[in-house]
Amino acid sequence: MTVLSRPAATITLRTARRWAYENLFSSPANSVLTVLTLLVIGVALFGVLRFAFFSAEWEVIVVNRRQFFVGRYPVEEVFRAWIVVFMISGMAGLSLGLWSKPGVRTAAALGILLIPVFLFIRGGEVAALTAGAVGLFVLSHVAARAVVEWRENVDLLRTLTIVSWLIAFLVAMFILGEVPRLLWGGLLLTMILAVAGIVLSFPLGILLALGRASTFPVVRIFCVGYIEIIRGVPLITLLFMAQFILPLMIEPERSISALGFSVPITGYEMDNVVRALAAVTLFSAAYLAEVIRGGLQAVPRGQVEAAKALGLSTTTILALIVLPQALRAVIPSLVGQFISLFKDTSLVAIAGLTDLLGVTRTVTAQQAFIGKQAEVLLFAALLYWIVAFSMSRASQRLERILGVGER
Repeated sequence: MTVLSRPAATITLRTARRWAYENLFSSPANSVLTVLTLLVIGVALFGVLRFAFFSAEWEVIVVNRRQFFVGRYPVEEVFRAWIVVFMISGMAGLSLGLWSKPGVRTAAALGILLIPVFLFIRGGEVAALTAGAVGLFVLSHVAARAVVEWRENVDLLRTLTIVSWLIAFLVAMFILGEVPRLLWGGLLLTMILAVAGIVLSFPLGILLALGRASTFPVVRIFCVGYIEIIRGVPLITLLFMAQFILPLMIEPERSISALGFSVPITGYEMDNVVRALAAVTLFSAAYLAEVIRGGLQAVPRGQVEAAKALGLSTTTILALIVLPQALRAVIPSLVGQFISLFKDTSLVAIAGLTDLLGVTRTVTAQQAFIGKQAEVLLFAALLYWIVAFSMSRASQRLERILGVGER
């Protein structure tokens, strides 16, 4: 007997119809809500696309593109930023190739990378450098996929890639640090504050969470007090304190007089970027501590007792048994806090810094571009969305790899 197979397109169409009926049109009320929602989305999307492609004047972005990305970074030193861009492009392509599958996701990632090219790059040196960064991304991605297909040393390469990201962060800070930090601005400053805040606040949050769960009263009381005080204060208040009060506490030069003797003391002079980073780090660490504490409570107590019965030390139990399970359980909340930290960097404007959102105010204050707030804010929103969406997708991929939510 011959079995006739149905075309794949027919099966896909029937599956789509069944899904739409079960989820969107299962009842009259759901049908009405679906239609109304589609109308609202359609009208909003039509308005945005009409403005973006027909009404908007993107000359304000083209003229001020350097301010959007590097702020007042000296023109002759911009090559340092491009070195960091190429380094990140290669690492991102390698990571995407090692931890994801080829196909639609790769095409989507390349599309996101090419958006700035079509928006405001019209040829010249910037376009060539951008094309080179995208090409490096593609080459590293293809090389990583080839390694995965060969199935040789994949785990070792993934471990080296994670370590390389940390090394790349230190190298990037060294390369960019040759220029005074007060000249940093735009997306460069936003990314530095966000990445440095994440790198510094994450281990501090782990220590605070462990301290809050400690059996030592002094350690526990200190950690609880710190977490509750910081979580009860808005970030903008900490930024104000870092801007105006911290310099009074840490003076560059002062002396202590006692018994007729004067002893000079040399301190550390903190600029606005360092003070803002300190406030962001301390603020984020308190919230991360509570997230991690929730993960610690999710680890069964029996595993700790079993490890102690085997003679394992407390440090070994925390490092190999408790923390891996705790962090795995709270990956969505951790990444949510990281995304929130990235967006909260827009508050550093009160510290006299010009981040990505601060550049929008500077640009729209120019005589030639007064009234162009819509174009500038839409472009800034696009950049914020690209970074936040990339972090969200990376988090979801990590959850699938580690099997978060599965038994």
